Amino acid sequence: MMFVSQMMFNARVSDVRMGGTYMTLLNTLINLSGTLPQTLSLWFVDRVTTSSCVGSETVTSCYMDKETCTASGGTCSTDTDGYFVLVSIGMCFALLWKWKLSKVYLRLQTQSIESWHVSSTG
Repeated sequence: MMFVSQMMFNARVSDVRMGGTYMTLLNTLINLSGTLPQTLSLWFVDRVTTSSCVGSETVTSCYMDKETCTASGGTCSTDTDGYFVLVSIGMCFALLWKWKLSKVYLRLQTQSIESWHVSSTG
């Protein structure tokens, strides 16, 4: 449903003089802005997660040495799950984003369709 509404917006604001180029550019920006944060957040979950080796006297961390921990008789225990840390950070970021940019959103919504078109300079 979200994809359809984004494409309808792109079709509505695209300049007919530019053809499909402007619509393709807008669609590319939307796709990048949706894909890149997901990739970075999934990569960051591992970096924020902390775990320790329980039952082993030689190995203390399980971040890179899970096999070494298990071989020394210990088990890996997750101390802090990075998912919950990132959800909290993301929620704070989203609320701050909405609070700071709500006037910009309202201004963009009230603009006419012609203001989105490319202006031709002599």
